[in-house]
Amino acid sequence: MAASPQENLTTFLDNLKEAVGLKATCETPLSRAWRRVVDGLSHGPGETRDVRRPTLPPACAHLEACYDGLRDAELPMRGLGKAFQAIEPVLAWSNRAERRAADGLADRYADAMIVGRDGPVPSTHVEIGVSVMAPDTIYPDHRHPPEEVYIALSAGAWRQNDGPWNEPGIGGLIYNPAHIVHAMRSGDKAFLAIWCLPLP
Repeated sequence: MAASPQENLTTFLDNLKEAVGLKATCETPLSRAWRRVVDGLSHGPGETRDVRRPTLPPACAHLEACYDGLRDAELPMRGLGKAFQAIEPVLAWSNRAERRAADGLADRYADAMIVGRDGPVPSTHVEIGVSVMAPDTIYPDHRHPPEEVYIALSAGAWRQNDGPWNEPGIGGLIYNPAHIVHAMRSGDKAFLAIWCLPLP
């Protein structure tokens, strides 16, 4: 019998906690932010809801290439990739905000919330989502009040303020403090990353 959407979402969150938790072990701002994410998840998830949309943004055509890149990854990331692939059909992908961010970005970038106000797992304590980008794309400088933890599911790079680009590799973690200006970019392959924000 196939797993239900709620079972798939629970499996995904379990895999996410394992993959990030293996690396967020030292007493750092990243690990403290991650503990706040996990604490936020303890308030739910409760009942899931159907948020799917009938059409997908163009950037979602690159998801399969990202899945291919995870098939030979180490076990925690391979498991996370499979778990994400199982929940991807129930997500509400969007590129609407990107029409204002940069010319042409709406065709090259999309994101979806997994946990949070617009996700299939409702929460007012934490937001967890995913971003996909076509190759050779930059998501421009932006900032937001909550701090943020990323886990990379593909090659890609992040930058803070005017600092250098940082390429953590598959399974690598990125921490963005609250309000910091940050950007991300893909190289010659598509980009996939999960972001986690503990809400105040």
